[in-house]
Amino acid sequence: MLNEHNAKYRVMSSPLSKYFVCLLVLIGCIIRPATLSAQTVEAQMMTRGRMWIKAYPNGALEREQSNPITWLLAYPGYWGHNNNAGGGFDNNFVYHGAQVRGIDAAWTYRNNKTVEQVAGAMGWIPTKLNKNYNLAVDATQPEEYITGTMNSPAYDALGKPHMGYTLEGKIMGWSIPRYSDFLIIRCKLTNVDTSTLANFYYARCFAMTGPYRPNSVSPGWDKEYLWDSEVSDTLGFIFYDDNTKDPNGNDPAYSIPPGNMTGNAGDPGNIGIQGSNDYKLYSPWVYAYSFLPSQIPINKEGERKVWRTIVSTDANAPSDELMLSPVSDPNYSTLVEFIRNKPQPKVSWRAAYDSIRKGYSVPGAGSLWERNPRYIYAIGPYDIAPGKSIEWIEVLVAGGMDRNITMRGDTAATLHFVQAGLKNLKQNWAAASALVENDYRIPYGDIPPPTPADAPLVFPNNSANELRIEPALSKVNGAAVVGVTITWKAVHRGYKDPQLRRNDFALYKIYRSGNSIEGPWELIDSLTQAKADSFYSGGKIFYFIKAQSNVPYRYCVTSVDSSGNECAKTGYNFYPVAAEPEASNKLSTILVVPNPFKQQSGFPGTDEKKRLTFVNIPAQCTIRIYTLALDLVRTIEHTEGGVQSWGTQSGKDYMMTDFGQNVMPGLYIFHVESHVPGHEGETSVGKFMVIK
Repeated sequence: MLNEHNAKYRVMSSPLSKYFVCLLVLIGCIIRPATLSAQTVEAQMMTRGRMWIKAYPNGALEREQSNPITWLLAYPGYWGHNNNAGGGFDNNFVYHGAQVRGIDAAWTYRNNKTVEQVAGAMGWIPTKLNKNYNLAVDATQPEEYITGTMNSPAYDALGKPHMGYTLEGKIMGWSIPRYSDFLIIRCKLTNVDTSTLANFYYARCFAMTGPYRPNSVSPGWDKEYLWDSEVSDTLGFIFYDDNTKDPNGNDPAYSIPPGNMTGNAGDPGNIGIQGSNDYKLYSPWVYAYSFLPSQIPINKEGERKVWRTIVSTDANAPSDELMLSPVSDPNYSTLVEFIRNKPQPKVSWRAAYDSIRKGYSVPGAGSLWERNPRYIYAIGPYDIAPGKSIEWIEVLVAGGMDRNITMRGDTAATLHFVQAGLKNLKQNWAAASALVENDYRIPYGDIPPPTPADAPLVFPNNSANELRIEPALSKVNGAAVVGVTITWKAVHRGYKDPQLRRNDFALYKIYRSGNSIEGPWELIDSLTQAKADSFYSGGKIFYFIKAQSNVPYRYCVTSVDSSGNECAKTGYNFYPVAAEPEASNKLSTILVVPNPFKQQSGFPGTDEKKRLTFVNIPAQCTIRIYTLALDLVRTIEHTEGGVQSWGTQSGKDYMMTDFGQNVMPGLYIFHVESHVPGHEGETSVGKFMVIK
């Protein structure tokens, strides 16, 4: 088992050799033992907090690719489509090596693609995803964590001496606000060989690709780093999205606000397309990755040192600014020399760039090629004797401005998201560090009540605890009122705070967003325990909310305790739901909304921009859509309610014809045929216009 986090990490070291070593870890894999029979390591997916990851026990990332979704490390994490709702990803690769029996042992890996097919990760103890949601199982453990042990063989498949070790890993995450914006990785590496692992280095490398953004928003060359005097001595370099500065001189210009003032900093979604209502900032985050210096071993040179360097990912960069190819040059001594001889100056990119423009020299910083960066950080060198171990802790942390502001975009966001995000990142880094010092236990009194529902679509075969939203009708003073019924688990009944050992539940809060899972969220109602009990049935709360007909919304429910601690917003509906009017058998009242359809629906949510709706239709009917030449374009079978939409995210039809083609501009005829008993065969014909 891993030692307690506050142990004094040291290793017995021999005199410094003239050789140094190679690097180890991030993303992809470790190594296949040639002589051990073991289970293959399987990457696991953590989705409880705001930072999502798919990784092996040591934090090496694996690609999650459930078409069309692709991500490795997503922030903010939630299930989406075309990458944009997944928060994007940061790519990575892996180095590791040591001198064993006087021979250099060096291997190179990328995320889920090993350079050599014989080199795959194998597990001594199978990788396991542990769920402790709401700390219900054990209040002393994280809410979600990956555990497992990985092996490296003493000899590779060709009989060449390698590094014989086991690596125990644990990745920890929480959904609890103040602790949900980081992941903590704890590792213990033990030499199981008969020879010393000399001059051992362990390194991660991130290609800072950042979140997804539309091509119309940014061509890249916009990742900027800063060195903050308050935290960077421990946290290292901090990254964020700024304006494009292309070393080839192809900087874009934007005339649409806020691009005309702040360029593509933060990646505002609307600046590349005239008339777009996609105002959100796609990249308003500030993020950093680092070893926790107080929790790394003292190396053989007597230091708790983290090596850091930033180079370019672009093959056209000058050789002194380009990372050596992990494929063509896996020579460990060259790589270690690169790390040791190219320490990154402790200065922000902007400050270095401005100094260079004024004629001053800032070697190793301020180059335009660094705006497509590859960030490497490493620990070492260590001499690890047979049977001895080293332990370390890493933190992956992010921060951001209030998402309700950055979802609305404009200069209120673009002018201030970096400083606001930096402030939040510092708070999250301090919270992560304090959590380590507190043996990973949430401080007394900070635990909120349970989340009423889990994030949707994460585990498609286990959706029993997802929030349910259904169109509904109610009566107010005898008049029909349209809205939705929200259903969630009644977590207040029988609840006891795992620390206080009493029920301190206060109320539920209900939020609504007309835009996105990310918000902006508006608080629209709340329910005390007594009020919630009046809507209780069979372990669930069934609560009606009045809503405007035919306007799609997402809803979210949280729980709050008597001290004001509010749980995370994990309980929301993925697909927006609109309130619906009653079905009508008066076919003369059928409407198409909007009509004319001008490029998009007008709803703020970009995933509903092609939503066209037939209103006041019979509960059972067939809708046929024709061109003016009476060519059949689309047939829709309607089975319930008085509304039928064409072009929704949930339906994934996006105004497509029956032949998988986009609807062209023009005038269309619709024909509705009723199948309601007593009204069979009744029809209605109308027209609508599509303008693009």
